[in-house]
Amino acid sequence: MTTIRTGGLSRPLRLGEAFDKRNVLKRRNNLMPRKTILTTLAIVIAGFVSAVAYAHPVLEATDPGQGATVASPKEIRLTFTEDLIAKFSGLAVKDQGGHLVETAGPSVDPSHKSQLIVPISKPLSPGSYDVDWHAVSVDTHKVSGHFSFKVAQ
Repeated sequence: MTTIRTGGLSRPLRLGEAFDKRNVLKRRNNLMPRKTILTTLAIVIAGFVSAVAYAHPVLEATDPGQGATVASPKEIRLTFTEDLIAKFSGLAVKDQGGHLVETAGPSVDPSHKSQLIVPISKPLSPGSYDVDWHAVSVDTHKVSGHFSFKVAQ
């Protein structure tokens, strides 16, 4: 018995059927749209899964804002795209001389768990301040960054 291979599928030749290369190619071409659809679907699913797997919290806003000139703030608030773990998040505030400003421990706003709040212990003197922050989201992704603001005279 002779077997015809058609695009990965095999079937025996029927009685009286002659081997015809055109039939093999025709059957293989009929499988191509299905393969293309399945491959495209696999790529789309893989892209979606990887986008979810690599999601990190993104800083959406700061208070005081980047580059803003404000009165001495009582606290610094950072708002992210994901809920945070306060225990592993925080920030350091430095004055224009590079000295650390005393702050209290960070906390997460109970009604807005994607917002980190860090109280400032003493009023800030007029001048420029740099904030280096780090945050860990509830899915344990860690991010960090920097912004600056000024305190008006």
